Amino acid sequence: MKLTYFANWKSCLRTLVLTMMVIVAVLAVKPAAVQAKASDYTKDTEGWIEACQKVGRDLTKYNFTYGSHNKPTLSASIKHGRRANCASYVSWCLQEFGVLKKGQTFYTRGGRIHKRFKSWRGKVKIIKVNKKAKDVKLQPGDIIGWRDIVHTNIYVGKNGKGQKLWLDGGSAGTRRGRVRRYYSADKIKTFSYLNKHKISFIIRIKGL
Repeated sequence: MKLTYFANWKSCLRTLVLTMMVIVAVLAVKPAAVQAKASDYTKDTEGWIEACQKVGRDLTKYNFTYGSHNKPTLSASIKHGRRANCASYVSWCLQEFGVLKKGQTFYTRGGRIHKRFKSWRGKVKIIKVNKKAKDVKLQPGDIIGWRDIVHTNIYVGKNGKGQKLWLDGGSAGTRRGRVRRYYSADKIKTFSYLNKHKISFIIRIKGL
C-alpha cells in the first residue's frame, strides 16, 4: 500500500513539474509584432492621417536619416539603407493606406508628378493650382506638390490660430544637425515658411 502511494505521489509530482514547464515556455514566447494593413484604417481623412503618422513613427523608430536613394517600400528601406525624403515618405503613406500598391512610388520635380507606376487606378483626383499656399483653399488630407521648391507633403487642417498644419517627411521634418534624422515626421506642425511658396497641384484621395 505504501509503495502504491509513493508511486502515485511521484507520478503527480512529475505531472506537476511538466505542467509548470509548459506554462513557463508559453509565457516566455513573445507575441509576434502585428503589422498594420491598409484594411486596418478607416477609409476617411482620420484613417489616412493615422496611416501617415504610423509611417512617420517608423521613420523615428528605425532611426532613418534624410536622403535620396530610397527603396520602393518602407520595409525594404528598414532592411537596407534607412533613408527617406519627402516623396518616399508620401509614397509609403499611400502604400500603407492602400491607394498605391507596395513598391509604387512617385516624386515631384519642376511642379510635375513623376510616377514610377502606370496608373492611379482612379483612386485620386489631380487638381492643378499654381498659386501661393496662403491663397489656396485646401482640404484636410490633401497631398501637395510644390512648384517653386522640390517638395511634397500632406495638409492636415488648421489650428485655432488659423495656421495651416502639415505632415512632412522632408528635411523640415527632421532634427537639425550633422545628420538630419527623423524625430518628428509623425508630428503635425505649422511649417509656416510654406505660406510664401507656390502650390503646383493637389493630389486628393477620392472618398475623403
